[in-house]
Amino acid sequence: MSHKIKPEHLQRLAAVYIRQSSLGQVKNNRESYRVQKGLATRAEQLGWHSNQIKTFEADQGKSASTPMSRKDFDSLLQMIQDHQMGIVFSVDITRLARNAIDIAMLIHWCAVHSTLIADEHQVFDPSTPEDSLVLGIQGVLAVSENHSIRKRLQAGLDEKASRGELHHAVPRGYVVVDGMHLRKHPDRRVQEVIQRVLDKFSSCSSVGGLLRWTWEQNIQLPRPVGGGDRSRIEWDEANYRGLIDMLRNPKYSGLYVYPRYQHETQTSASGKVQRNRRLSRPEEWTTVLQDHHPAYITLAQHEANQEKIAMNAQRNASSRGAVNRGASLLAGLVECRRCGHKMQVQYSSRGHVSYDCRNGRRQRDAAALGCFRFSGDELERQLSEHVLYAVSPAGVVAAELAAERLASERADRRATLSDQLEQLRYEADLTRRRLDAVDPANRLVYGTLCEEWEVNLRAVSEQELLLSQFDTVDPPRPTEKERLLLDQLGERLVEVWHNPSTDGGLKQQVVRLLIDHVYAELNEDQDEVVLWLKWTSGHHTELRSCRRRGNPGGRGRTGKPIDVGTILETLRKIADDESISRALNRAGVQTELGETWTKNRVAACRRKLGVPPFSAKLKATSGWLTQQEAATKLGISPMSLNRLIQQEIVISAGESNLPQVIIESDLASEAIQAAVKQVRSHANAPLPTNSKQKTLFFNPF
Repeated sequence: MSHKIKPEHLQRLAAVYIRQSSLGQVKNNRESYRVQKGLATRAEQLGWHSNQIKTFEADQGKSASTPMSRKDFDSLLQMIQDHQMGIVFSVDITRLARNAIDIAMLIHWCAVHSTLIADEHQVFDPSTPEDSLVLGIQGVLAVSENHSIRKRLQAGLDEKASRGELHHAVPRGYVVVDGMHLRKHPDRRVQEVIQRVLDKFSSCSSVGGLLRWTWEQNIQLPRPVGGGDRSRIEWDEANYRGLIDMLRNPKYSGLYVYPRYQHETQTSASGKVQRNRRLSRPEEWTTVLQDHHPAYITLAQHEANQEKIAMNAQRNASSRGAVNRGASLLAGLVECRRCGHKMQVQYSSRGHVSYDCRNGRRQRDAAALGCFRFSGDELERQLSEHVLYAVSPAGVVAAELAAERLASERADRRATLSDQLEQLRYEADLTRRRLDAVDPANRLVYGTLCEEWEVNLRAVSEQELLLSQFDTVDPPRPTEKERLLLDQLGERLVEVWHNPSTDGGLKQQVVRLLIDHVYAELNEDQDEVVLWLKWTSGHHTELRSCRRRGNPGGRGRTGKPIDVGTILETLRKIADDESISRALNRAGVQTELGETWTKNRVAACRRKLGVPPFSAKLKATSGWLTQQEAATKLGISPMSLNRLIQQEIVISAGESNLPQVIIESDLASEAIQAAVKQVRSHANAPLPTNSKQKTLFFNPF
């Protein structure tokens, strides 16, 4: 027994810490585990009973190079701080930690709480300067050794990658030959499916569109299984992650790059250190080998794919975003000339399109920025005329190309169905040959293979029926009727373009092919919007339209210009926001974007113009009355009161086609009382004799 072990140490627990850096070491290096496990015997030899020995082995398969990343090591430190541990056993300091932080914390807390550290040969007391120095040196050497090992391994990987022989992940459609050469998968069906999917992306607007196409066509993608050269595959339904990985991988263009990924170390809010992986940028590649292996697409196609994916990314401020199914032709293209941000598309319940720059609303100095909204209906109508004028000469050519593409797609679809049928026939034949090799007397095996063969034959029959139906419904070449229809569509582009059934996403694609950028500016003097179109050919076009839709300049049904601020200031004296919205809608007054009023829109407009809300208390103290309330006080009908207002006997505030506001004190004037007396004396006065009887005249609120 070492003289450093005292009775107070023996009264506490002994910890045996076991760790191996990777799962491969845990699986293959069993002897290392036995050696570390044997430290429990050494603890008994030094005086601890077996029931005092606690083994920590939950950190198996975890590296010790990252601080605070091991639960069992953290538990060990906690027990040391709780004064429960008398000694910690480990084969060497590298098993305990390979980073300076964990080593320093272990030595520090062991010294504070008089906990010993021991290996197979020695016992150290961290509270003494000599042993603390030795443990510190061992810790520094452990960290340095870890860096040296990683550096040597990385140098070997870099050297192999410089020759193009390092393959961490083999993409779909490829196999590794002789452990170093990348070649196309020998299965012709695998090659054709990969080729078809990669070629199709050029005519799809986004990865999501490509994914929907694979689902519609029932196209499955190969997935390598097992180890070795990755030649064994399974067929799975396509998913978004798999497709975007394929489109981003430069290996499909015959380009070998290294490193493909970069690792970044980040610290979370809780202090946990994490290593995240991201795709390397081209300037971070250290090895670039062109024509390294057989390609599925050209390098130009790959670069075009990356540009399309980047432009579809919504989080990128300069991107257009993916084509959507909305009616807007300029979705994702319009930029605010004042602040440079993208303008958002909004659709009303009636199908109208408007554009809004929301950047100003997110800034404190929104008024200084002066960002705006405008209606896009008239501008998009003008844009359609320019687009149709530009593409009309190519209508017939487009029809011919459509016929060729239709024929090509049908041929590819039939080839896919035929390859699937051939695969199913092979599987059925393989099951039959296995069945022939089994003794019929072995009923357990024979019966299972018979059931499997029956399932395979049923799948073959279904696939043959599917192929037969395809040949009947979709001939290899477009029929004369289909060709005639395509020719007619090519000659009637205007009719097709304005047809409500035409896909909005398709029209957006056409616009994006023709137009590069669109800038919007507001001419406040004339209250009109100016769009500058920058065509991909380099030409520029200017479009102009009134900012508002429906009622230019904010006019009502009579065509007379109205001031919304004055109207709200008047009506808020007698009605809340919901009642005001109903009154404005009945009068035909629309918002500046030509939309109907709602409670929220009235409230937003009030706040924007600085108009206070309705107050019942203020209404009562100020003596403001509605027409119905004033008529009741005078004892006449609302219609009679309306005639008095038209004759300017009763003075009111408000537009002629909107509810009026009357001051109660004005009703006591001699002129009004005389007019009321005359109305009451008239034989046809519509005032009901029963005060509880409902009037035929509706309450404007």
